[in-house]
Amino acid sequence: MKDETKRLVPLVLIVALVAGLGGCCCQNSGNNCGGLKLHPIFQQAIIGAIVGGIVGHQSNEDGEGAAVGAAVFGVAELLSQTDRQCKARERARKASEQVVVEIHNSNGSTTPVRLKKKDGVYIGPKGERYQQLPTEEQLKSLYGL
Repeated sequence: MKDETKRLVPLVLIVALVAGLGGCCCQNSGNNCGGLKLHPIFQQAIIGAIVGGIVGHQSNEDGEGAAVGAAVFGVAELLSQTDRQCKARERARKASEQVVVEIHNSNGSTTPVRLKKKDGVYIGPKGERYQQLPTEEQLKSLYGL
């Protein structure tokens, strides 16, 4: 059984390496891979397998250590990527909740008025509230020159 494990670990590492290269090609070819970058996950799994193999070697459990290390490091990278994706989506959502209305002044200049949309209401820089997106004329009395 021990010999089978020792033969299985290099095979798993080679498969992970090839799959990792496939993830790299998927990302670089412009194909949609679901937003996850596979090659860093496999890269971390390989690093984890090496670390786990070294630690496992100390207790004569090379294969098991490599497997646990690969799993822990791979899952950690996967969780890290999904966390970054959630934060990026949140930033994009917040950015879409801001609207800028340009006011054209009588002297030829323009004044940008940044409005925030919250719960269907537009809030102006001075805290005023609008049920609908205010027009340039509505904002001109407060912010125009």
